[in-house]
Amino acid sequence: MAAQTYRFQAHSVSDQHTEEPTINYPTSQTGTTQYKNVDGKETVQVGGVTQVKTKSKEAGVMYGGISIAPDEIDDFVREIEGDQAEQEESEEALAEEEQEEPEGFSDSTNIVLDSMDRGDLANAINQAVDGELDEENIISAVSSLGFSDRESALEVGNNLMDSFKEYFASVAATEGMDAETSWYALTTWNKEEAKKAMHDFVNTRGVDSSRLKEALNQSLNKYGSYENQGLVEVLQSSGYEVRRSPSGGLIVKGNGYTDWVNWSEFRKIYKGG
Repeated sequence: MAAQTYRFQAHSVSDQHTEEPTINYPTSQTGTTQYKNVDGKETVQVGGVTQVKTKSKEAGVMYGGISIAPDEIDDFVREIEGDQAEQEESEEALAEEEQEEPEGFSDSTNIVLDSMDRGDLANAINQAVDGELDEENIISAVSSLGFSDRESALEVGNNLMDSFKEYFASVAATEGMDAETSWYALTTWNKEEAKKAMHDFVNTRGVDSSRLKEALNQSLNKYGSYENQGLVEVLQSSGYEVRRSPSGGLIVKGNGYTDWVNWSEFRKIYKGG
């Protein structure tokens, strides 16, 4: 690398009675304020930071509080900067891995699912979406696990159902709705896609929830229909004005919403809040 030379016009010399007189320079864009050179040791103060150089082989150069021999300083700095760069790259890679790491189901849940008959599991998913997964169907779903009594089979089946409800609630939260409302919207207003999405969700052991999120988003948008009088009444009782849009959906106003917004936009605002 070629060296670059800077020239400055000194305006005074102070401390002349000492062994190391100080040459004062006017402030410039470089920030240089003082310069000393005594017996080959150069001291330059730039912006309040002092840098020391020396031509003496015996004198050490300070770097981060460590005294380094002049002929070793370049290698030392390269090594330090290389280690720092490597550490930063490692930290960035780790951060990316943590962000991309899928949530998925717990190990205990996966063990039960992997041990179940696939046909029984698929049938149970369809029954859940259809609202038909009662105690007898839950016991039938886990029958391939070989339980000797009804109570044990029902306990394991209910534990599995509770796990699914917890996982579904976390997905529903991303759409700004509670799990109960989200499940109702999904299974009432988008049932066929709900089945496909739930099969994907379970078959990937919760790692891929993209189809379920999309199905849930569509379901909640359809849920905001003027035909859904239950929702209309809830909104009105909460102080909102509700009207039917030309497409049959809802437009909402009130409680801080000064302009009419459609249900999709209302949900986004509600979710953001």
